[in-house]
Amino acid sequence: MHNYRLLLPAALLLSDLAIAHPVPLPNPHIPGYSFPESESQLMDWINQQTPANTRQIYRHGWGLWASLTAPSGQSEFDIPNVPVYLTWLTPAEVAALPSNPEQLKAQASTPRQLQLRVPRQFQRVPGFQEKLQAKKAELSAKANPSTSDMRDTSVFEMVAYDPAAAEFARKNQLFSKAELTKIYDAGNASIPAFPSNAVTIKPVYKLVSKANMIKGSSLYVMPAWPGTPKVTPDIEKNGFSEDKWPGCVYIDAKNPGKSKADRTDPSCSHPNASNTFALGDFIAYPVTADNVKQFQQLVQDQLKQSVEVGDALILMAMHVTTREITEWTWQTFFWTPNPAKPPLPGNRAAAAARPAQVAWPAAHYAMSIGYQMVAPNQPINGGKSVGQPVTVYNPYLESDFNAATFTAPPVNVGIYSPVSKRTFHATVGVQTNCMTCHSGASVQMDSKASAIGYSTNFYIPRNAPMFKGNLQTDFLWSIADDAK
Repeated sequence: MHNYRLLLPAALLLSDLAIAHPVPLPNPHIPGYSFPESESQLMDWINQQTPANTRQIYRHGWGLWASLTAPSGQSEFDIPNVPVYLTWLTPAEVAALPSNPEQLKAQASTPRQLQLRVPRQFQRVPGFQEKLQAKKAELSAKANPSTSDMRDTSVFEMVAYDPAAAEFARKNQLFSKAELTKIYDAGNASIPAFPSNAVTIKPVYKLVSKANMIKGSSLYVMPAWPGTPKVTPDIEKNGFSEDKWPGCVYIDAKNPGKSKADRTDPSCSHPNASNTFALGDFIAYPVTADNVKQFQQLVQDQLKQSVEVGDALILMAMHVTTREITEWTWQTFFWTPNPAKPPLPGNRAAAAARPAQVAWPAAHYAMSIGYQMVAPNQPINGGKSVGQPVTVYNPYLESDFNAATFTAPPVNVGIYSPVSKRTFHATVGVQTNCMTCHSGASVQMDSKASAIGYSTNFYIPRNAPMFKGNLQTDFLWSIADDAK
């Protein structure tokens, strides 16, 4: 296990720069786990598809999760002993870091404020804002909304860079469009490659508030992911957004402990011990009188939710990617009612491989993981989109994506199966692959070139012709999106 330097917490927009004390990934003491693992070892596991090697990959993903969610021993946003990941900096904070150490010291005493945003990728879904407005108008027009109507389907995100990734981005000024232009003008197809111990994350939260509680109770209501659906014409057109997920789960906002619940209420009318969870079943951050001033209003376009004492932020999901291999490793985590039997895109084999070092409540989350675009794995360049799809996505981030979200370039070539003699074409978010989508991360540099959009699930080489006129950002959409 290596020691790493500190990162910065993401998606925070600060009026004055505030400096955190980012904590590097600790050693979770899982036998057989190492970070950063060597690329050669990881590629052996990826290229030799055996049950034992698959378990090694599962172990690696869970090792990262155990480290990210371990107690940091320090306070952030007036929340004591936050998990390691919450000490990391956002792209905005990284970009604002002064180069002079004395300036850094002078600003270190400024309290940080936490501001979350609606997931940026939702803005790529055609009609997203209009749909959001219509939903708000419909709910406000109902005098007596049903429990199903009260389900909270809003989520908020952050993006964060670990200490190694943050320092690399700072030194290379990767959030400066002027610097990116210099890199491109020097004849480079890509920004410099991040170091092997670089980690970036995207945590996703819900706000447990009175607005989404059953009247006269402390029961907060939300949907729970039901599993990957069969793709229908309606999903092709509208995606499978959270408001379409069936059933309800309840959270007793007054219970900080651990429940015995493990299922959903399909009728949204019978809260009981089997479907009522406790705040202690989630990685959660209570809003108290001590920290309420540190939480800014959660605002993104027309969506507003105030934060009050007694509310709580609960972690619903997290994308995690590391630069241990050239195409980065990809694992994504999401909360699920029964973590021993998670729905797709999780799976029971991955759940069974979860080591004891993943402590509660981090153990209440499922993992979807994939370190390749297709199976069998293809080379970085010169491969073919042939074999079987590897589906890796997060329900809280990609299920909204309809077919119209994905536009060329890249052209969806699909994945040809030599066995069935058919070509599989993924068209919507619940069929996607993290590596495939992030392979297109880039900044348009030539106005005559086509900007590269999101992609679904097929093989894309690093030397694909579509990159002409674009600067690749080493699989990180956060650089492409946040550079100014």
